[in-house]
Amino acid sequence: MSLPEIVFLLVMFVTMIGALITVLSGSIIYAMIGLVTTMFGIAGLYIYLNAPFIAMMQILIYVGAITILIAFAIMLSGPHYKRPKEWTTPVKFVVSLIVSLISFVVLFKVIMNAQWMQTKAKAFTITTENIGRVLFDKLMLPFELISLLIVVSIIGSIMLALIAKGEK
Repeated sequence: MSLPEIVFLLVMFVTMIGALITVLSGSIIYAMIGLVTTMFGIAGLYIYLNAPFIAMMQILIYVGAITILIAFAIMLSGPHYKRPKEWTTPVKFVVSLIVSLISFVVLFKVIMNAQWMQTKAKAFTITTENIGRVLFDKLMLPFELISLLIVVSIIGSIMLALIAKGEK
């Protein structure tokens, strides 16, 4: 096995472990730490795929901003000592596992049986400057809407914290 294959397997392993921690953790704080690990692993996969700009955006936006937002929502949402009742029955877990496996098998069959077109891609050169110009010239509205969404979610988490404390 070559060094790039070992690095890929290591990054894939870290990503999968982070995802499992996120899904199977009993604590919301540990789930957030698993989510951060998964996001770093995905950034590592982008670097492995020779997409450094997307990897850095993954780290800046998801690992940085979204994780901070999730941490604030966790801190402001109230006590976490109560477990949700919907996870108390093993039947729901088994049913969700069966649905997941069936979905995976169907998706796998569709992908394997699809007739993929073989075309030759045109050579093109994209620089970080060109990406920045497109994002800030033509796609300014999505950036503004995302910032509005973040502000509304912060205000919502503050309101939930105040309601939980009995203040209004």
